[in-house]
Amino acid sequence: MQDTSPANFGRRSFLKHTALFAIALPALEFGTLGFAGCNQAPSLAGTAPEQLANVPWKTTIVADGEPGEPLIVSGKIFAPDGRTPLEGINLFVYQTDATGMYSTRGGDNRSTRIHGLVRSNKEGRYEFRTIKPGSYPNSRNAAHIHAYVSGPDYPEYWIDEYLFEGDPFITSADSQKFGGKGTFSSILTLQRGTDGVLKAVRDIKVERCTNNCTRR
Repeated sequence: MQDTSPANFGRRSFLKHTALFAIALPALEFGTLGFAGCNQAPSLAGTAPEQLANVPWKTTIVADGEPGEPLIVSGKIFAPDGRTPLEGINLFVYQTDATGMYSTRGGDNRSTRIHGLVRSNKEGRYEFRTIKPGSYPNSRNAAHIHAYVSGPDYPEYWIDEYLFEGDPFITSADSQKFGGKGTFSSILTLQRGTDGVLKAVRDIKVERCTNNCTRR
């Protein structure tokens, strides 16, 4: 898809121009994601609920033959109590490719290729198939997958990036912050299945409830 959006659009401004197309597709064709990614990601805020109703709970966000190690990330999304599964929570993810680039266009890397949207099912489950991302070239940034969540009573917000155990660029502060959280940790333990595919589990406990929701 051709990217004609100004590079300095913020998330809310970008939404006004793009939220009405491709929402129901397993992988969304959004643009304007900078090299560092975080502050220029598209937003689902304000999107009509009916446009999200048919988003699946699992999807594949890379094309067949995408270079890199195949990776399946799955888990459950829970209420703030950490015990009650939540249905209908949107999880949008995006990442670099295996070389650490968001785009093959070169230059300013303004359009990410690898991204997708899932919506938790009745059991709170989600799953996306991708490849293990690479660290930014010539950097000491740990390889990661960006993500944010939203849903009824839960305004859109960023969650901690998906990181990967054993990455040499994970800091001691990261290890201390996320250690001891089990499957709720954003540092994922990778296990290789008999099919050779890497698999990882991350459960998510949502926050910022705005109505009568189960609290911690």
